[in-house]
Amino acid sequence: MKSIRHTLFLCFVLLSSITNAQSKWSSYHYSVDATKYQGKKFKFEAWVKSNGSEDNSATYLWVRVDKSNDEKGFSENMYKNPIKNSEWKKYSIEGTIDASAEKIFFGNWSMFNGDFYYDDVTLSILNSKNKWEKVYEEDFENQISTLKQGSGKPNVGVNDLYSSIVESLEKTPNGKYYLKITGKNISNFGQNKQVGKFADVNGIKLYYEIYGEGQPLLVLHGNGGDISNAGNFYPELMKKYKVIAVDSRGQGKSTDTDKPLTYDQMASDVNELLNILKIDSVNVWGQSDGGILSLLLAKDYPKKVRRALAFGANIQPDKSAIHEWSIDYEAEKIANPKTPEKERKLLVLMRDYPNFDFKELNKIKAPVLIMSGDRDFITLEHTVKMFQNIPNSHLCIIPGATHGASWEKQDLFLKLLYDFFDKPFVMPDTKSWIGNY
Repeated sequence: MKSIRHTLFLCFVLLSSITNAQSKWSSYHYSVDATKYQGKKFKFEAWVKSNGSEDNSATYLWVRVDKSNDEKGFSENMYKNPIKNSEWKKYSIEGTIDASAEKIFFGNWSMFNGDFYYDDVTLSILNSKNKWEKVYEEDFENQISTLKQGSGKPNVGVNDLYSSIVESLEKTPNGKYYLKITGKNISNFGQNKQVGKFADVNGIKLYYEIYGEGQPLLVLHGNGGDISNAGNFYPELMKKYKVIAVDSRGQGKSTDTDKPLTYDQMASDVNELLNILKIDSVNVWGQSDGGILSLLLAKDYPKKVRRALAFGANIQPDKSAIHEWSIDYEAEKIANPKTPEKERKLLVLMRDYPNFDFKELNKIKAPVLIMSGDRDFITLEHTVKMFQNIPNSHLCIIPGATHGASWEKQDLFLKLLYDFFDKPFVMPDTKSWIGNY
């Protein structure tokens, strides 16, 4: 879904590679001085074809304008338009170079395993004579490439699982040589045909993947997301836990019915999956909507939850819980006739649910860690009040972070997760200090 929450998740896919170079994507780039082209129109073009090894393998063009005042300039990465065609086709990105622009970065990025081909890569500027003037041109006919791995930002888009080579093994649209970028041995969480399975629960097929051994850890994604959202975490988590990653009803590979979505139904789906897997109790890490599900599981299926980490969760859908700008954005998307029906259904879920009283949280007996970023779209007041109404709970507000703090500060988040799930649960009281002085 392309709601504010789903948009954030798309950003997290890219943020994840900042903390882990061995991720599912890589970028190649070049840059030119943009100071003399400020305010001018540009066109970035390339001939491209894709030979992906998996259904979600793809490649893309991208352009980013960096401004002198550190504000965001023009940015486009074609995320909504993956290139998967097996025949050569020309693609382009057009726009205007921002005022105060310093550099314009451009190139390609690719996801997952496969071979991705590029030829005749050009950047053109519309000059004062209203003609396109090429300021960068790479046809690879000199058998070298000037494109460098990465996005032009430190460590972002650099991935040792990708390589590039200029070769000439087939006919190209123009000339003899082309650039081939290859991704190999990339873990494709959420699309793993070797371990992925479906469970028949509550009239749907619920998709899940299991990795590792040890204490079971259930991972539940946010609204409009899927198993792959936490892909950067699985390699670490599976070293300690038996990770059970699930696509929630109507998302990812899981199917749906014609009935409206509710979090209660989705929590029931997960409970039934645990029954099928014959798992008595689990630790749960739930993100956003997954955090809501973790609280419902702990409340309504108490024997199933050992401990729950709920990140960016809410129990009411109104302005007391969610910042007004987010609610307004969702309302606009629901009212827009162009919004796809599947997306609208997920938006309506967030508009109407969850909706239960704070006193209901008193029923939760399992230890719960309530977490959020200090600049989450869930209000801090709501987050604190949830913590105050859960008998056995800890509270963690990650500073300088958003709804995506788990990704933005992955090392810190994992340390907190390990401490909560692995160490004895205690609730110290500052009043006890009095007797020590």
